[in-house]
Amino acid sequence: MKVFVNDIEVKTYYGAKVKSAVMAFLRNQQLPINLEGLEVRDQWNNVIDMNGSIRSNSKIYVKL
Repeated sequence: MKVFVNDIEVKTYYGAKVKSAVMAFLRNQQLPINLEGLEVRDQWNNVIDMNGSIRSNSKIYVKL
């Protein structure tokens, strides 16, 4: 399944949680995988939980 994290396409598995997509994004961008203190928002600027579900083509944004 593909999702967009900070407008960059990331591939993850069906049924993935927000946390999995963020980790895939961090690996893809060669950034340290440290999830503490990260704020994740959806495309409507709502704060979302790392354990929340996501759908294909979802857009989420991480403040690094």
